[in-house]
Amino acid sequence: MALEFPPIYLLKAHFKDISELNALGKRIGVVFNTKEEAVNLFLAHEKLKSKVRIELELRQIGVTTEAVASGIEFNHGKKEQVQAGSPPKKRRKVEKNSDGRDLIVLDSSTESGTETESETERKSPKSSRTASPRSPPLSRKLPVKSDAFSGWDKDIIKVLRVAWYDDSVKAGQLLPTEEYLVYEGRVISVPKPTWPNNSKPHELLKTLPLPEVTGAKPYEKYRTGRFKPHAAGGRPRTPPLIHETTSDHEEESQIPDLPDDLKQPYSCRRQTPLHTPNDDFIAQLRVIEEARLLTDAEKNTSEYSVRAYSGAISSIAAYPFSLASARELSRLPGVGPSTVKYFKEWERYGYITEVENIKKDERITTWRSFYGIFDVAEKTARDWYNKGWRDLDDVAQNFGSLSRSQQIGAKFYEEFEERMSRDEVERIGAIVLHEANKIEPGFEMVICGSYRRGKPDMGDVDVVLSHRDENVTLHFINRIRERLEETGHITHSLRQYTTNSKRGQDPLAWKANPKPEGKKRGFDSLDKINVAWQDPEWPSMAEDRERDPQAKNPNIHRRVDIIITPWKTAGCAIVGWTGGHMFERDLRLYCSQKLNYKFDSSGVRRLDNGAWVDLEAGADTLLEKERKVFEGLGLKWIEPTMRCTD
Repeated sequence: MALEFPPIYLLKAHFKDISELNALGKRIGVVFNTKEEAVNLFLAHEKLKSKVRIELELRQIGVTTEAVASGIEFNHGKKEQVQAGSPPKKRRKVEKNSDGRDLIVLDSSTESGTETESETERKSPKSSRTASPRSPPLSRKLPVKSDAFSGWDKDIIKVLRVAWYDDSVKAGQLLPTEEYLVYEGRVISVPKPTWPNNSKPHELLKTLPLPEVTGAKPYEKYRTGRFKPHAAGGRPRTPPLIHETTSDHEEESQIPDLPDDLKQPYSCRRQTPLHTPNDDFIAQLRVIEEARLLTDAEKNTSEYSVRAYSGAISSIAAYPFSLASARELSRLPGVGPSTVKYFKEWERYGYITEVENIKKDERITTWRSFYGIFDVAEKTARDWYNKGWRDLDDVAQNFGSLSRSQQIGAKFYEEFEERMSRDEVERIGAIVLHEANKIEPGFEMVICGSYRRGKPDMGDVDVVLSHRDENVTLHFINRIRERLEETGHITHSLRQYTTNSKRGQDPLAWKANPKPEGKKRGFDSLDKINVAWQDPEWPSMAEDRERDPQAKNPNIHRRVDIIITPWKTAGCAIVGWTGGHMFERDLRLYCSQKLNYKFDSSGVRRLDNGAWVDLEAGADTLLEKERKVFEGLGLKWIEPTMRCTD
């Protein structure tokens, strides 16, 4: 009969790569890898012995602990007896829990001493404990599998060597854990702040007519929702002093070799998965990155610029190991002193002071809200704040001063914010392709953006269309828009560009044509349209229309971008619209610095003479053309799901 193991979490430190980790997990067969699973037992690599490293590994999966032991203290992975004069030793006291099983309690009294009734009640595992937002729920007690697991305190976790599992299998029973124990800790609470006021905005803005609103401000009594910022809530937190300890330097010997992909600065040459071992720390950096963007820090050439944080994030996201020390982090390309400083604070205290202060900053909270409206850039968000606008009511009151696209973005803000499933994205893409082929048969399509990078849900849809006949794609953007307006799928056009058709569908000139009206060019110069999309049919439509011919369509509005590319450079368009943003930025930088090329989603030109470089000749499908682009640029092929640099 197969052994029944308790829930186990396998710590990732020191495993050479994901395949080795997965192989071990498959062999063990009982590994839980979700923070939601209640786990008190962890297995670790034989090299993982340092108390500091173990506690860091636990924190990175949301479990914050302090080392404890019965009569034993831990010193960098070594057990030492408590010296004279130390606090009283903790002894294990066996009680019965509610289901009659033995329950071991770590008792702080001396072995010969006695407890008062109040002390017993206070130390009992039945006493309440506030769970940390970063910690997994650990309220479930492990089932009794053997004497080694009887009555395990819900707040105590143990880290054992992997050999315990192997030896238990060989012995045919769950072995005692003492011989394999490398760490024992009590779960503690570390509060983690969240963005204030996450409630949804009120519904009144949806009733505003386009393009303008008149009349007095009628929304004062409804001042609730995400647009109303919280006050700063007192003085900003002062960063704690961080001192290096001996253990910081002892971790040096445990740092794994730097992967070859991370020995060069271009993220377009690295494998970057959607989820990484350092997602928690990356999430903190993203808060700082966004704050830098909103405060116009991109113009700052120092290490604190938006670009600097974007580069650091992309490097950390590509690093396949859990970061254990500042020295390990500092080796990565694009990581500057500020990022290292933040990591030290995060590692030691479980939070970053600047992130907490950003989340309390009324200005940034308000700017962030405005920035979420379509066609509202960071400068516009700051301008609105400087005018005295503080929430959605102020946007509604000044509706007539907004551009047409901003009005639509504000009107459908809440709907645009709702994420959509991959199935819904695929349905929208199929409709666009179907209607395009009704106009001109022969169109082919690729859904790009975050959908192609493998995200489980999306905020918008990026549909790239191409046709082998170049005459068909010329000015086709107008025809597909008119068609989808007729079918009722496009309710509002946000913005439309015919840049590529106007220059005869040639790749963007190497020095670029004069910029119209002084506008800045981006990485893309194809024909495209941004629209508000709505499914024109719903299940009860016939009955609703029979009762009321003007019955309102209840389906949610979605953001959809339709891009038209000529066949000769469709591979560049697919690469350019797949992303992520740092992948695209570094791709253009790589082409310029290493190949003397100018890369654009409309094609590639030489920088010395402006000649178009045909990288896609001979490819028969859209995906073959994309691979040809990588090959022509001297890059190894990277799957779209491994381009998650942001």
